[in-house]
Amino acid sequence: MKKISALVAAGALVFGLAACSSNSSADVPDAEFTVGVTFSDLSNPVWSELVQEAQSYGAEEGIAVNYVDAKGKSADQVTQIENFIQQDVDAIIICAVESQALVDVTKKAQEAGIKVVGYTQVLENYDAQYLVDAYNTGYANGEAAANWITENYGDEEVVEWGLMDLPEFPEIIDRANGIKDAVEELAPNAELVATNSALTAEDGVKNAENFLQANPDMKMIATIGGGGAQGGNEGVKASGITDYDSFGLFGIDATEIEIQNIINGDPQKSSVSLGGGKAHGRTLIDITSDLLNDEEVEKDQYMPITVIDESNAQEYFDEHFAD
Repeated sequence: MKKISALVAAGALVFGLAACSSNSSADVPDAEFTVGVTFSDLSNPVWSELVQEAQSYGAEEGIAVNYVDAKGKSADQVTQIENFIQQDVDAIIICAVESQALVDVTKKAQEAGIKVVGYTQVLENYDAQYLVDAYNTGYANGEAAANWITENYGDEEVVEWGLMDLPEFPEIIDRANGIKDAVEELAPNAELVATNSALTAEDGVKNAENFLQANPDMKMIATIGGGGAQGGNEGVKASGITDYDSFGLFGIDATEIEIQNIINGDPQKSSVSLGGGKAHGRTLIDITSDLLNDEEVEKDQYMPITVIDESNAQEYFDEHFAD
């Protein structure tokens, strides 16, 4: 076991539209291991939930977790990983801003005997990864959206829809392609008329408002993540749509706010659960702990894909979010 440096609590994440802290450490007396976590952007509500759960669950398991926010800057993330190497941590969990920018520094970490665990973005040098089956996740979202279009607007010649994507990441491009393919195949009367990037809820609000201002006949919006879905739901309502049965918004991540919106009968009609931020935080700690204890670990692991809609939203909420 490596020597564990003192870790001092420093701030907490703020959910929703507020900015997240750039650094948070946990004081875990008698911790057996230290783990550094660097995320591409903790303004994403799912990821902010994840790192907090990883920290609290890690403490239960005797693992001190220190997480930092790269805020979308790959050079800063390289520096963060170098700092973790200097701190002599036992493992580093990485949600990459840009995977190719991390080739050298992740190799350096492994050469120093540090376990490297990737999350969502594929790394070149790693000991284990927890990944999204990106295309099929997107397809599940697009299938739910297409079925809603067919059920509600199947007789119309053209149904306009918008997509909130995030083309900065190859895996998210695959997710968006899955959405588009499903809608095109299953709702041939659907016409994509607007696209824009969305990572945060703030992005989602702006996009939905802009989409509907430019395309007042739009009936559906699909998003590649929970941030855009959460904000998009509010943006649709702010645009003056009051008949929520007439508009469909479809998300991915199944955040607490998304599920509550579905239960409330808001514009959002479904979301695709990949396990949720809390579950991912625990899974990443379990994978890392197994690596550090020299247990056999499957190198590439994938998140589950489950569509959450009005038929199962309450059950999902009670299981994942109820106190």
